Amino acid sequence: MYATGDTAWAAVDELGNHALMTCQHAIPMGRHSGNNAAADLLGLQPVVYRQPKYVTCLDLGEWGATFSEGWERELKLHGQEGKHIKRQINSVWIYPPAADRALALAAADPLIAIV
Repeated sequence: MYATGDTAWAAVDELGNHALMTCQHAIPMGRHSGNNAAADLLGLQPVVYRQPKYVTCLDLGEWGATFSEGWERELKLHGQEGKHIKRQINSVWIYPPAADRALALAAADPLIAIV
């Protein structure tokens, strides 16, 4: 059985942190879950899910946004600098791939680096 996204309680590192209900966890978890379900059917080894990097980007309307890193949520950007990152996240990083089989399969690779 495989779960991903908001229904999963998955360890992201060896420090005891777990995936939260965010797209930054759901997307890689989906890649791993799909890969591992197929690997299970084919008798192949699964890929272990790990995602030690954690960021929070909170849109605050006209004022801008905040961008923090780490599980302690260290503030890195705010105001319009934060808003620029939030727009990039929403329009480029988490945008679904084009309706093209090769692009969709490439985007499903669980070994895509989390930056």
